Amino acid sequence: MIHANLVRKILLFSIALVGSFLMGCQSDSDPACLEVEMIGLDRCGGGWLVSVKSPVEMGESISYYDGETYSNVIKVFTLETIPESTRGFIRIRDFDPKRDENFYGICLALYSPFPVPSKVATFWIEEPC
Repeated sequence: MIHANLVRKILLFSIALVGSFLMGCQSDSDPACLEVEMIGLDRCGGGWLVSVKSPVEMGESISYYDGETYSNVIKVFTLETIPESTRGFIRIRDFDPKRDENFYGICLALYSPFPVPSKVATFWIEEPC
């Protein structure tokens, strides 16, 4: 009887350990839904510059054309309709230069690109996801 209880405890511990490991792996990937604040268009190469408000740090700090400094900024390309409000919620995926080559725009000589990560929004809405 003691042997069966020990085996059961080891089995339950192993299942709990594997379950917590798998849940931890999911949290390391891009979040399902990001709260963002619109900054404006990137005049060099296109895309929208947004400041990620939650839940993760993934971007860089920049000084935008309006002279304001913004933190946790990423560049987002999208074919989705963008709401008119300055805050929104998006789902993203990593930018793939081969798959997403149609998003590249012309960079005017007057502007330089912002050194921020590029992503592609697959969903964009004003309410939380």
